[in-house]
Parts: sequence; structure tokens; C-alpha cells
Amino acid sequence: MVKVMGRVAVAIVALGLVAPVAVYAQDAIKNRKDDMQILRKSVGAIKGVVDGKDAVDTAAAPAQAVVDVAKRMAAGFPVGSDQGDTKALAAIWTDKAGFDAAVANFNTAAGALLVASNAKNLDGIKAAFGEVGKTCGACHDKYRGK
Repeated sequence: MVKVMGRVAVAIVALGLVAPVAVYAQDAIKNRKDDMQILRKSVGAIKGVVDGKDAVDTAAAPAQAVVDVAKRMAAGFPVGSDQGDTKALAAIWTDKAGFDAAVANFNTAAGALLVASNAKNLDGIKAAFGEVGKTCGACHDKYRGK
């Protein structure tokens, strides 16, 4: 009887721990998707500047948004958030050092984009925008499913 009660207690505790982890993972996936939408919108706004359609002084706010997302990126992939409606590949967790390096490269590129945008330096914005694109592509190629 004691063994059965112990197993029941362990099962109850386990269920209590599993549910919050699953909810947290789903929140992480939602947060990542929200951040990707912010990036799409922000990069689109900066592309307008790069293409000469928008004034150079409009790049600073979306560049700041890119930096803000970049800062959250590494923490946005907790263990367990590879399940559910996500395109995140297992390589994020199995190649953690590579993923962290890719995120660091993105942060560096985003920072350079912000500096150039705040300076209203169109040539700098164009160069940094290209680097942001390269870092996004490199990460997506290895760590994001189609």
C-alpha cells in the first residue's frame, strides 16, 4: 500500500511539473513567432530606406526593434520548446554552441544597423542591412525548417 501511495504521489508531482513546462514551451513558441513578425515588419521598413523609398531618418525606430528582438533571441529557445507549432530544428539544442554563435552574429549585425541608423548614415545602413540579412539567412539555413 505504501509503494502504491508513493507512486501516486510521484505521478501527481510529475503531472504538476509537466503541465507548466508544456505551457512555458508553448509561450516560448508564441513569443518567437511574435518576435519574427516584429523582425519582418522592421526589416521591411528599413528596406524602404535602403531602396530609397523612405527617408534615412525613418530607419532608427525599426533598427531599435531589430536590436530588441536580437537581445531576446537566445533566451527564446528553452528546452522543450521544440515541440508544437514551430519550425525550430533540433540542431538548436544539439548544436547549442553553433546556435549561440549564430545568435551572437545576429546581435552584432543588429547593433551595427542601429548605430548606422541613429547616425543617419545611408551607406552604413545599407552595409549593416546586408549583414543582418546574411546572419538571418545563416541561422535559418541550419536551425529553421521550411
